[in-house]
Amino acid sequence: MNPAPLPDDLTPANLLADLLDDANHAPWESVQSALARVSNPPHPHIDWLTKHLSETKRAYWTIISSVTGLADPPPPDEAGLTRLMVWEVSAARQLTPEQLAPPLDYGGLPFTVASFLRFGARHTAWHAGQIAALARREQLA
Repeated sequence: MNPAPLPDDLTPANLLADLLDDANHAPWESVQSALARVSNPPHPHIDWLTKHLSETKRAYWTIISSVTGLADPPPPDEAGLTRLMVWEVSAARQLTPEQLAPPLDYGGLPFTVASFLRFGARHTAWHAGQIAALARREQLA
């Protein structure tokens, strides 16, 4: 017996895009919400974390594009992390079930495109927590 098809908004690509969107933009516990609490000038490690997130997101999407044939390149480096996060969610929504299935290797670990997107969301959430902790430390100082 085959499971019932998912409603259009619950496609695997939309579910993964929603996960990325939450890690990137949720009102609480996201990169965007953590950065909103950062004072100016930011803690030097926050600057490093945002650059690291941009670099790793671009590297992840380069790998995903090589496996899926995704045509849309990420925005240019100077567009910044905020624009890259919006692009990433949109790009994830466009992936077909066939594009989510291929295997890929990252750091010697096997992934599918879908599991690699979940890995990217976890990575983003991890660093959002670090940014939030540093921003809170700045506020208490």
